[in-house]
Amino acid sequence: MLIVRWLKKFDLKMHYSNHHVCLLVDNFSGHVVTYQPTNVQVKFFEPNMTSFVQPCDMGIIHCFKALYHQHFCRHAIDLDELGKCNIYKFNILKGIMMAQHAWDQVSSATI
Repeated sequence: MLIVRWLKKFDLKMHYSNHHVCLLVDNFSGHVVTYQPTNVQVKFFEPNMTSFVQPCDMGIIHCFKALYHQHFCRHAIDLDELGKCNIYKFNILKGIMMAQHAWDQVSSATI
């Protein structure tokens, strides 16, 4: 597991430098810690706390979602104008491409 390897390495580094630190981790289900570090105390955020401790992320996510929805609606309108029946149906590749295009439009100033 990548997180366990990273944590062991970080804990060893803190041990050799005689530091004790607290590592704050979001509550992502993939963040499973099976290793008990000696110089790093791992504290997990409560569920749905990320938006409070990382408020800038919410602005970036909001911008990305707004741009994605704009592309989604534009695609649906284009299909409607062509007389297609299932204007909201598209494959995963199209969804990924719309997400990529939306992400490319998020400005560095927003980030």
